[in-house]
Amino acid sequence: MLSDRRACILQSVVREYIDSATPVGSGTIVRKYGLKASPATIRSEMVRLEEEGYLTQPYTSAGRIPSDRGYRHYVESLMEEEELSDESKRTIRHQFYQVGPALEAWAELAAAILARSVENLALVTAPHPAHARLRRLELVKAGDVLALLIVVLQEGHPREDTLALDRSVSQDELTRTAQRLTWLFTGLSAGQMQQQTVELSPFEDKVTQATIRVLQVEDESSYEPAYLDGLRNVLSQPEFSQPQTMLDFLDVLDERSLPRLIPFHWVVPGDVTVIIGAENPEDAMRHCSLVVARYGRPGGMTGALGVLGPTRLPYQRATSMVRYMGSLLGELVNLYYS
Repeated sequence: MLSDRRACILQSVVREYIDSATPVGSGTIVRKYGLKASPATIRSEMVRLEEEGYLTQPYTSAGRIPSDRGYRHYVESLMEEEELSDESKRTIRHQFYQVGPALEAWAELAAAILARSVENLALVTAPHPAHARLRRLELVKAGDVLALLIVVLQEGHPREDTLALDRSVSQDELTRTAQRLTWLFTGLSAGQMQQQTVELSPFEDKVTQATIRVLQVEDESSYEPAYLDGLRNVLSQPEFSQPQTMLDFLDVLDERSLPRLIPFHWVVPGDVTVIIGAENPEDAMRHCSLVVARYGRPGGMTGALGVLGPTRLPYQRATSMVRYMGSLLGELVNLYYS
């Protein structure tokens, strides 16, 4: 446990460094944060905080900056979340209710609002069921022994696959097969389809197995793709001023692979999780911090959202915005998709 004075100093260093992006000296702490102690006393306490792993000194004679441990202590013990004003909440809610029940539009709008508010990168996935369920099948002749399988999910999203056929099949037969399998399996998940005991022709079984694979792939990609916004915000931060650092970060975002790098399974539904620096399980993310949450109905429609930036992230604002946006998106899911 830190003494009250060292806790106040650590809190001041974190706040100042988040705002300024420059190492913080004892004189700045005394002048701007009104601690009742001399610069020499503050300097001595900052040395103690460095020895205990809460602060680091980037180079000799510089001020101090927070370490990952310092940020963690700040987030867990010293930080007070910013409270959004009622006016801000009304404005945000109005934007979403204008959109209506459009899942992708929710995610895109949420990412834009988060990025603008926190001035870092925001990512939001559209709500997704715990298990993809079939609404209907369509089969379209694409060649003499080739057919296009269109699997329409319960939420209306189409997924496609190509089927190589053992024989030439007419469009009429394809249509009848799709209609029968839709009647048999509509509303079912991949697991439920596998448990059904119905008599199928070899061709129907082939289409059924292909449909099950499509649903399984959908289940495995439940947090992909993400809607990203605010890349310019992140790349304008001093931490990314070096070309190689910038390129490394862009590699993380390549082909929207970012959701695979974020441990959404760590996140407790209904809560906000903060992941700082080296706490990230992926090497590519260990110079970044994340504030993430899942939203929706456990066992039903769920999605994820978060803010990503350097460890010098405005944690107060990010946490309050992610919490509010998660709550609002969860409310919309329950309203339109319960």
